[in-house]
Formats: sequence, structure tokens, C-alpha cells
Amino acid sequence: MNFKSFSILLLLGCSYTLSAQIDSLQTINLKPIEVSATRISGPLLEATWSVTKLDFKKQQDQMQQLSFSEYVQGVPGLFALNSNNFSQDLRISIRGFGARSAFGIRGIKILVDGIPETTPDGQGQIDNLALGSIASVEVIRGPSSLLYGNAAGGVISIRTKSDVEKNYIKPGFTIGRFGMENFQIETGVRKNNTSLIISANKIKTDGYRIQSGFKSSGVNAKVKHEILDKTEINVLFSYTNSPVAEDAGGLNFDSVAEDRSQARDRNVSYRTQEAVEQFKTGLSVQHKFNSKLNLSTYGFYATRDFNAKLPFGFGGSVYLDRNYFGQGAQLSYKTGSPNGHNVQLGYSWSKQADVRKRYFNNKGVNGDITLIQSELFNALGFYVMDEISFGKYKILGGLRYDSNKLEAIDYFISNGDDSDRLSLNSWNSSLGVNYKMNNKSFLFTSIGTSFETPVLSELSANPSGGGGFNSSLSAQRALNKEIGYRYFTSKWFLEAVFFDINTSNDLVPYELQSFPDRTFYRNAGKTNRTGLELSFSKQVSEYLNTKFSYTYSNFTYKYFQSGEVDLAGNQLPGIPKHMASFTSTIVKSGWYINLITRFQGNLFTDDANQVKEKAFFVSNLNVSFSSGKGAVKWTPFFGVNNLWNTIYNDNIRVNAFGGRYYEPAPTRHIFGGIRLAL
Repeated sequence: MNFKSFSILLLLGCSYTLSAQIDSLQTINLKPIEVSATRISGPLLEATWSVTKLDFKKQQDQMQQLSFSEYVQGVPGLFALNSNNFSQDLRISIRGFGARSAFGIRGIKILVDGIPETTPDGQGQIDNLALGSIASVEVIRGPSSLLYGNAAGGVISIRTKSDVEKNYIKPGFTIGRFGMENFQIETGVRKNNTSLIISANKIKTDGYRIQSGFKSSGVNAKVKHEILDKTEINVLFSYTNSPVAEDAGGLNFDSVAEDRSQARDRNVSYRTQEAVEQFKTGLSVQHKFNSKLNLSTYGFYATRDFNAKLPFGFGGSVYLDRNYFGQGAQLSYKTGSPNGHNVQLGYSWSKQADVRKRYFNNKGVNGDITLIQSELFNALGFYVMDEISFGKYKILGGLRYDSNKLEAIDYFISNGDDSDRLSLNSWNSSLGVNYKMNNKSFLFTSIGTSFETPVLSELSANPSGGGGFNSSLSAQRALNKEIGYRYFTSKWFLEAVFFDINTSNDLVPYELQSFPDRTFYRNAGKTNRTGLELSFSKQVSEYLNTKFSYTYSNFTYKYFQSGEVDLAGNQLPGIPKHMASFTSTIVKSGWYINLITRFQGNLFTDDANQVKEKAFFVSNLNVSFSSGKGAVKWTPFFGVNNLWNTIYNDNIRVNAFGGRYYEPAPTRHIFGGIRLAL
């Protein structure tokens, strides 16, 4: 039986048990879900935003823990690419926001334990986070600048483990195909009102393709201290050292057909790779003055040293010394009655200072310097929001102002002084309504705006070839409208959301023949994004849970003139029109069996819509068994990724010059290991 036939039979046989999101996989009854990424915490059913919450407290020991894409599979509206190129990093888009990114995560705000992981200019990466420490993930699926300011086309809020019931040590290791090794250890200690969790790991893989290896090691720590019932203090620390992350590069169609595992020849000759060393520490405090008044505040500081070799000569060796830090607070006041107000005032301040150097890349050896400049980004935002409850209605509205000051100081002035300053300020607002039809059914609708500045690395990619900023770039803006329905019982959860987004000044990547292999950016006029997100879950029995999600994305350019070519009406590249995910999970007598099948529809690789990437199905299987009596619990596990050996591409490089759009995905590969709890 071939893969497609098997998938169709699987879907037909289980169609009556489709699902999307669930708070716990090991209980027969679904429990109401609480969300906090919306700043005003409350039940998911009563939220005026489109939100998904995923809980991993009982699944972590069964997961490979190699890519964050494992943790966001099946979220409607969210599309992830590039799980296997650790030099370019995971690429995530939510309703199209973030799809432009040539590397890393753009246009989406990432938080870890309430502290921004996204830099002030909007660049995101989570390579410093120990994936095994993740307890839950919340995703706000749509523009959220009211809540988080710049680059909040969507929000991913990660909560790490914090509760220690008893002292423990958890060592473990994972090995797999392509030379993958992952050694981990985690320990938790609690004394009185203080708990400490420390995790460390060391990962390496040779990669599926030539020159796609990766090495990384890191330490994460979290201290939680409670003062009576009124104050909670969290201290966070993380350190990551990734000395090698190779980039095999994009291939054209003929090269992929010839040998999927090969690297692009220029990437080999120029020794393309990156190295990262990052340190971050943060502090958050939550204090309850009384039952009505609460204060939450945070502060953080981070450094990131980055160097990379790119597959071209002039400026192809990049060094970046980054420091960024910030502080924010929110004060909430809630009236005592069920029908009343929940008012919140807040601010956030952050600063980013980059020193960027570029050298000539002489086939992997540094040559003459071509650029040295400092780049500064100062961000300050204030917001007010009020959630009003009366009868069956809940109304949330708010207003925010953000001031963003950017500066480039050119120190390489032999070719002229290209120093520059920019101000990219913005007002944003949101209004939402939730109506409780009965105890099981809820209607909600919202309208809100967002804005997204170009990040410093995009502004410094100047097509003139000089330093300073590409001052022709403007901030991208969006208006999001959505209406949705939620239905909930002890065994069922259903959500359906229709959305319509209009954007202006979309930031679009492209390449130039005069600067081969280097990515530049331009504004693309206007787009219209219309879509449908469905999610459905059912607890079939005490042991079986199933999940299903589907996303329809009709994203088109409303106005985009590229030179003499009118691209209005074309589909946005890099985003499939259809996506679906189906998961079945069995938990019984210590056994955990999880099968997830993902469908990705056709997508275009370029703005001109001349090249189309074909649709595919891919499945992953995880199996584990937990056993142990007394002081030791052991969990052996194994998994098969790409179970049916599907031929597909793991990443699409949008608008790549010379048709080098494709980064082939690995063929079938197996991993396995064991984790202990002592």
C-alpha cells in the first residue's frame, strides 16, 4: 500500500474523531483552558482573540527535542519551514506574517516566561532555549501590536517548567540517523518557597545534506520564589554556544533531481556557516496588592556574538556584536463584581546596539574590511486596555503608541559617510467582543492593527552596495478583522475562525544579479489575506485522543509594481493555500504512541508566480514506554520522521536568484534514546 492510499484510509477511518487542541492527553475529560498571552488572563473560551494553547508537561519525555517545529505542529494559521538548516534557523509565519524571513523569525513576537525573546527591532530566534524545558506554548494567531508593539503580526508565548513537587535529576540521551546526538540533564530542587530548575544539553548532527552539520551546547536555569500568596519572583538565565552551523544552500530544480543531498558548490567553496554565542538573564515579578490590584514587571539583558560566512566575496564574512536589554510593567485593576471592568496600563522599553562588520570572503578566509558600523534601535511603547464584562458579553478594547528611533553610525568612511537616522512611530488599537451563547458555545469577533519595522540586518542590506540604511524601506502595517465560533464539552473542542487582513508596505525579499546570493528587501504596496482556520478535537476514549486542524490561506498582492511588471493579483510566495494536520495519540499502561500526518498544499516560490512547489503529505511516529518503581523511572523511546519516505523540500528560499529555491528535506530517519528520572 502506498503512502497516499494509507493516509486516505487513515483519515476516513478516523474522520469522526478529528481534533485540534487539547489541554491534557492523559485524561478522559477535556478541561477548560486558561490563557495568559493575551495579557488579561482568562478562559480561552471567553477570549476575543484567536488563541491556541498546547501543553507539553506530560509529553516532553517522548519527544526528540531537536527543533521547535515539534512544538507548534498542528496550530491552525501557523506555517513552519526550515527545521533542518540550523544556520538559517527555523522560519515561522502566522497568517503570512514572517514568511519573508531569509533567516530566523520575523514579524512574530516571541516571549519566554513573559520576557521578550524577540529583539527590539523584530528579529527572533530561540536557539538559546532548551527545548526540553518547555511546559506550554500559547499562540495568538493574528496582529497583536496593542499587546506587544513592533513586529507582533502574531505572538508565540513559551512557558518553561517552574514547579518542583520533589527533588529530582533527569539525565537522558538521544541518537539518530545522520549522526544526531543529544545529551541532556535536568535537575529540580525545592526548599520551602523556592524552587530551582537547571537544564543542560549538548547536541550535534552531521545533517542530511553535505555541509549541513550543527553543534550546540547550552545551560538554562530558572529560580522561582514565592513570598506568601502575594508575590512571585522568577529569575532566568541562559547560555548557548553554537560553534558550528553549516549552510548547504539552496539548489535549483535540476540540482535537486541530480542529488538531493548535495550542497550548492558555492556554499562549499566559500565555507558557508555561522557561529553563535549568547548569554541572557531576566527577572520578572508579579505582586498582588489585593484581590483587585496586581502589578507585573520584568527586566532583561542579553548579549549575542555572531559570525557567518556567506557564499559570496564582497562583504561575505559578517561579524555582529549585539547587546540588547529592556524593562516593562503592567498594572491591572479588576472590579469585584462579575459584571465590571478589568483595566490594564502598561509600558515597555528596550534598546538594541549592534556593531556590524563585513569583510571580503576569500573562500572562507577573511580579506579586506568592507563595512563597519554601529546600529541602534530604541523602542518605547505605552498602552491602555479595558475588558468589560456584562451579562453574556465580554468586550475588550485598547490603544497603544510606540516610538522607535533607529540610527546607523558609519565608521568605514573611506567610501563616504553613510550614517543615517530614522523614526518609525506608530499608533495601534484593537476592539473585540465575545458572546456566550450558552455554557458550550461562544461567538467572538475582533478588529485590530499591527505594524512591523524592517529589522536592522534588513535595513543594512543596502542595494547601493554602501553602508548606512536602505532608507527607502518603510514599516509594514496591517488591519486584521476576524470572526469565530468555539464549542466545548468534556470530550469535544471545536473552533472555526474566518479572517481578513489588509496590509500595506509588505516587506519582500529579493536578490540582485550584481550581488549574487545576498538578500535585499523592498516594500510591496498592498496585500489582501483572507483565510479560514478550523480546529477540532475529541477524546475518543480513556486512552485515545485525536486532533485535526485545517487552514485555508488566500493571500494575494492587491498592489505591487516590480519594475515594469504588475504583480497585482498574484499569490504571496512561500505560503501554501491549503494546510492540514491530523494526529492520533494513544496513552495506556505506560505506553505513548503518537502519529501525526501533515499536509502542505502547493505554494509559489516567487512573486511572479512562475514556479510552483508541489503539495505533499508527511508523517512522523513517536513511541515510548514509561516504567519504574521506587526511586527510578525510565522511559525508552524511539521515533520515525518522514515515515513514508516522502520526497519534499524542507525550505523554500523565496525569490532566490537563478531558481535556487529548494532545500531538500531528509528522507526517512529514525531516532531513539532513553530518559531517566531519579
